[in-house]
Amino acid sequence: MPIGRWFSTIVAILLTTLAAGLATAGKASAQAVGGNSYAITGIDVDVSAADAIKAREQGIREAKRRASRMLVDRLVAAEDRGRVPPLDDARLDNMVRGVEFVRERSVPNRYIATLNVVFAADQAKAWLADSGVKVVETVARPALVIPLWKGKAGVEALDDRNAWREAWQALDTAASSVPVTVVRGDTTDQSALSAEEAFVGDVAALSRLNERYRAPTIIVATVEGDKEAGSLNVRGVRYDMRTGARSEIAAVPVAGSAQLVEAARRMHGRMDEDWRSIAVVRRDSQGTLDVVVPLRALGDWVQVRQRLGAVPAVKNVSVRSLESDRADLQIEFYGTAEELQRTLAQAGLRLDKDADQWRLQPR
Repeated sequence: MPIGRWFSTIVAILLTTLAAGLATAGKASAQAVGGNSYAITGIDVDVSAADAIKAREQGIREAKRRASRMLVDRLVAAEDRGRVPPLDDARLDNMVRGVEFVRERSVPNRYIATLNVVFAADQAKAWLADSGVKVVETVARPALVIPLWKGKAGVEALDDRNAWREAWQALDTAASSVPVTVVRGDTTDQSALSAEEAFVGDVAALSRLNERYRAPTIIVATVEGDKEAGSLNVRGVRYDMRTGARSEIAAVPVAGSAQLVEAARRMHGRMDEDWRSIAVVRRDSQGTLDVVVPLRALGDWVQVRQRLGAVPAVKNVSVRSLESDRADLQIEFYGTAEELQRTLAQAGLRLDKDADQWRLQPR
């Protein structure tokens, strides 16, 4: 067999294998949308009442009410939220599909707990439809945050109890599109990853650590400067553990330790904004596009496959044909073609129309 044909055959086999992965990724993304959008997790309650039983009942009721408000923040555009009327108890109970008790502790006259509330999608959509607002689903993508402090002596240990770690632990991110967990920093974490490896971005060590947390995104958030006095510099690096992409979060100067809570809030706000630009799913319309993916190398197909699988607005991807120099796909998506173009651009993909043919390729 001529060398050129042999090489094309090998590439075609590899591309076909990767195509199966793309179809699986597209289906998993579509399934994740419903699962994430109507589950509100990590609601902390602390309620006092006449006795422990009444305190527990009131705590669960409070968690459901707070979850309904957080659901509105997640599903309704900011300009429309004021149009959503409050829920009465009967309709709220009808909307709640289940309550998960993550942690709970009852003491005389007091109930302290962390709860997850899952809403029935159809009931929640009907409630919002009655309000006359459009549902805009934002798929949450959790992140693991590794707070580091680099001083004169180098990078502090993962379990260092400093103001930067405390700033991240104080953030309430449960209702955001990027709920965060702060790395524990215990001996198990330190055996997988050192502070120096996190600082330099050792991907193998980050992957070892992530076997424990299973986070789709890891944020290494670093403060550089003297703990005791002087200005500080805050920066972050975002690692996508599914696609392997690495991106910088712009550095922010901070006058001193007293401003670290605000710095953490601003950094998280940027993360939330960046993910929302990709994670919004408008289910009131959907469409289908036939697209061509030009391929110069195997790496082009790998990039397209990974990035498409990470976009929640992509409902499904079918591979119509696959050659060494091109792939023909059919993409089913939520929203309009123009919205899909903007979303894919945020995910590092360029979707253009040339005459009557749509073309998709890495940016």
